[in-house]
Amino acid sequence: MPELVGVLVGDYFLLERLAHEGIVETYRARPTMRGGYDVILRLFRPQFPDPTGFREHFAAAVEKVWRCRHEHIQPLLEFGSGDDLLFCVTMLGEAETLDQYLKRQAESPLSVDVALRIVTQLCAALQYAHEHGIVHGNIQPSSILIGNNEQVLLTNFGMRAAYRDGDPPVSQIHEGNAAYMAPEQSLGMIAPASDIYAVGVLLYRLLGGAQPYDGASAEEIALRQADEAIPTLRLLRPELPDTLEQVVRVALAKAPQARFATAAALAQALQDALADDHASPFTDISASLTQERRIPVRAKRTPASWQRVASLLTLFVLLFGLVGASFFILSLPQSLAPFRNAHAWSLGQKPTPASTATTAQATATLSSKQAQLTPVNGATPPVSATMLPAAGDTPTPSPSSVDCANGSLFIDGSPFLASLLQQEGADYQQACPGISINVQGNGNKTGLNLLQQGEIDAAASDLTARSSRSLTDHPIGALLSVLVVNPDVQVSGLSSTQIQAIYRGQITNWSQVGGPNEPITVIQRSASDPVTQIFNAFVLGGMREHVHGQRLNDNWAQAVAETAGAISYVPWQEAQGVAVSILAIDGVTPDSASIIAGAYPFWGVEHLYTRGDGTTQLQSYAAYLKTGQASALFLRYGVVPIAMLPQNVLASHLPGPEI
Repeated sequence: MPELVGVLVGDYFLLERLAHEGIVETYRARPTMRGGYDVILRLFRPQFPDPTGFREHFAAAVEKVWRCRHEHIQPLLEFGSGDDLLFCVTMLGEAETLDQYLKRQAESPLSVDVALRIVTQLCAALQYAHEHGIVHGNIQPSSILIGNNEQVLLTNFGMRAAYRDGDPPVSQIHEGNAAYMAPEQSLGMIAPASDIYAVGVLLYRLLGGAQPYDGASAEEIALRQADEAIPTLRLLRPELPDTLEQVVRVALAKAPQARFATAAALAQALQDALADDHASPFTDISASLTQERRIPVRAKRTPASWQRVASLLTLFVLLFGLVGASFFILSLPQSLAPFRNAHAWSLGQKPTPASTATTAQATATLSSKQAQLTPVNGATPPVSATMLPAAGDTPTPSPSSVDCANGSLFIDGSPFLASLLQQEGADYQQACPGISINVQGNGNKTGLNLLQQGEIDAAASDLTARSSRSLTDHPIGALLSVLVVNPDVQVSGLSSTQIQAIYRGQITNWSQVGGPNEPITVIQRSASDPVTQIFNAFVLGGMREHVHGQRLNDNWAQAVAETAGAISYVPWQEAQGVAVSILAIDGVTPDSASIIAGAYPFWGVEHLYTRGDGTTQLQSYAAYLKTGQASALFLRYGVVPIAMLPQNVLASHLPGPEI
């Protein structure tokens, strides 16, 4: 493919080609808009004709990735097409790729702890992606970013549609890194199990210092993936425990159904494999998995003129080997049925349930003539920031009768929700005097832990409880948060790009965004603060703050009011009565109407969690919280009642940051 350095793609000027693999070219690019900074732009240039239907599925696949909000997934800034080129854009960060990291560590193998820390974070990202209908399809060291303390960010998604029954097999050997392709993926049969296999290859590489299969050509590597027995990892590193090697072998199983059922199951198996005196559950099947038909393969470079013939032969052998391996696994005797059917390799862990959130599936229109970009947030003409409308100005759901329940109700958790729930409880008790309600605000984590221990009836949380807690979610509303500045700044709003640049330390003076010639002082909240996590997820696009500011534990709005050139973010309620200016984001005013319309990004879902369906008292109180009378109080606290949120708007912020 000819290089496109110096070409304008959409709003991005291509400066330097960084890599080329398969159908993807990676460039360093610079936005043409004012105040822009360099980014990574990936161009997808499938061949013509397109036998795999890549172009057909790109729009839906890339939008799913764009909606991802996870601490270990690098967010997409934009995506679209220009001059018949499909592309997506990510931040040009300071983190290095795992490939670069491993080259620096070449003199000694990684410690087991470091290798498992990397793979466990990678599994968390994949579990999230798979639950949202996304198959990565391009797991390899160059697709993994490593930050400080081995913090992982997964990037470079393959943007391919998952395989569906009936799809014809089409060779994809030359469209990625063959060393990390599962046997079925080389045939175009890409599925979550293909990602599990790639993680198995990566785990083998991290622990053993070499890939399990290598060869002189992509075809040769693909043949070995399908037909050769899994190399013994302990030959490369004898000190590794046998249980750890067995985990790697299951991840590298030839047949997809023989691998771990989920990425979470793989991560759990790794933890259990290193537990003291842990008995391996693989003893009965490890030998069977290696007793596979072997076809000797001699290394031989395939001449370029025979490439198509070699690909066809490889397809035939791969199909034959895959069918044989599948037949072997499915024909295991009944004594091994738990391993075959119940995915016992998860070591007793229940598969993580798919997220209950539904994601709006909009289809991006791709033009071959002109770039059609999808911005991170819909930009509208700047307007003056306004306060949340009074309760009487906003429609509320019709009241419904609530059946009173006598007894007591104990709630703990979110400090912010505590004052709201206390007031709602007082109003509820006027109608139901036979109930006693006690609400505490000792923190999200404290409340969830107390609930799991059975010491309280419900936990209030600003964040989403992880599925491993096995709690029932009762979402109650959307908490509006705002960006605030000192009044001397005289800026009415900022774009998402400007906000991200401020919190990356790239914009340091208000004059750079149309304000006075005055240094920017960032008043920071704790990194573990729920509002910080919501800000990072939905305003910074998944990016963490990389700016030196003044870190406080409370009174952020007041600190902004007292500090020249200061900026911070707080829940809407905390900004009331304080001498600060509230900013619009991308020209959108922070109020209930903009949340309901899906135009304003800075808010998080407020939850009540219970064990099971909760007590009778909690069910009655939760029903009251959905009435019009309760909704009016919600709005005065800066919380949009759940009944007012359209389903697609609610889904856009679920699951959100997790705890």
